[in-house]
Amino acid sequence: MFIGGFCLIIIPAVSATIGKTILAQIGRFTITGSFSMVFVYAVEIFPTVVRNVGLGSSSMFARIGSIIAPYIGRECGKLFPAAPVLIFGASSLLASLLVLFLPETRNNTLPDTIEEGELFNAENGGFMLCKKKKADVDASANFNLKNTA
Repeated sequence: MFIGGFCLIIIPAVSATIGKTILAQIGRFTITGSFSMVFVYAVEIFPTVVRNVGLGSSSMFARIGSIIAPYIGRECGKLFPAAPVLIFGASSLLASLLVLFLPETRNNTLPDTIEEGELFNAENGGFMLCKKKKADVDASANFNLKNTA
């Protein structure tokens, strides 16, 4: 998503037609691929009891975005020709940053109830690259206790 958004954002700065075409195709390809991955990830992130409703709601909002997209492109393009690629690029960059706050599902048991889902998000949610896992924190605390004794 980030690569696609970045490619779309820099299109107005490129003067060559072939360069704009290549960047547009790279942006379109990566955003289309990430759109497909959303459905796979959405099934994992919702607890079993609300999985149908969650996936259906996600799909509904995705379809609303698909309905609105041509109007944004056409109407904003009349006002400022670069506006559509800037709007779609910025929204893709924003989405790529927001996805970092979703919980990591790799090697984890997926939640079955809403309570398990809340606990799952509390333990695994949020910018996981900067968070220390509980096992890592406990290991470093034990290491520090051994060295001070």
